[in-house]
Amino acid sequence: MRAFYQFISMFILGLSPVLLAAPYQKVDDGWHGIAGSKVILRNEPYKDVNTRILPLPYLVMRRGNFFIDGLKVGYRIAEGTSGRLDLLITPRLEGFDADDSYILNGMGDRDFTLDAGIDMVWKQGLFDFNLSVLNDIVHKSEGREVIASISRTFILTDKKLILTPNLGLRWQSENLVNHYYGVNPTQARTDRPAYIGESTMNYIASLDIIYSLSKRSNLFMAVEYESLGDDVYDSPLVDKERIISLLLGYGWQF
Repeated sequence: MRAFYQFISMFILGLSPVLLAAPYQKVDDGWHGIAGSKVILRNEPYKDVNTRILPLPYLVMRRGNFFIDGLKVGYRIAEGTSGRLDLLITPRLEGFDADDSYILNGMGDRDFTLDAGIDMVWKQGLFDFNLSVLNDIVHKSEGREVIASISRTFILTDKKLILTPNLGLRWQSENLVNHYYGVNPTQARTDRPAYIGESTMNYIASLDIIYSLSKRSNLFMAVEYESLGDDVYDSPLVDKERIISLLLGYGWQF
């Protein structure tokens, strides 16, 4: 799995000059975009932990090279007809409180953390190839994550309905897996044996839906299915093979 991370890093370095050489699309000064609210429902993989509900603001905004896209805040290095290259910071919403269930008692909380890295989109015909490399920058997990995916956008019903299906892979490093799913010997007990996982690969399928109520008003929904890798599912803290997330929201364009 370490070789996979090295390959992806070399791929980004190799493709970056192509994006950097692309014609830059000038963006007007001043903030513009979409503001609204959303709620995320996510079934947690941990034993006896209920579905998490997170109400959050929804922002898709840009000013020059700076942007906010949902939970991502970033700076656009390059943009053109062949794709884009961004630097970004984003929170990681995984984790648990030790009192969420009996199996987690005594584990210590796993709070939200903050990742930073590179996000790239490469356009090839009708498809978009997305690649992001993220690292924990607040040193809670010292973990790394690579997400590679392919998507295609369909514009339907007189441009009122936009569908974007997406298929991808999510690689998570050994440190990240063990921070959220590992059990060290001091936390072990009869029903929770010590566990040390390795890096793992999760499989992702998602669908983004945007429906225009008016010229400036939009409803949106995103559904994501994630099949967990063996080194996550084998953890004594976990009893689900998959995570399903649902996002619902409303936005106003300005």
